[in-house]
Amino acid sequence: MTLQHFNSLNQHIQYRNLLLNGVCLTDRDIDDTCILLFQLDHFYVEVFFDKHSDEILRSRSFESTDELGPYLERMNILNI
Repeated sequence: MTLQHFNSLNQHIQYRNLLLNGVCLTDRDIDDTCILLFQLDHFYVEVFFDKHSDEILRSRSFESTDELGPYLERMNILNI
């Protein structure tokens, strides 16, 4: 699946694809939001959750590894 194809799907099907075919790589917190990072084929998807209600707030998909900076700062790549 390409990023463009993924983005053309409705939100429910996007999340189903993430759960069935994606790999959850890591997470991070910003204030009251938990962000899960998934890899799906050759792109990444962030899913933003409200920490208190567990409600999905939004998602963001991207291909550039430049966007992984906030996650890479927290990872110990020596243990991967």
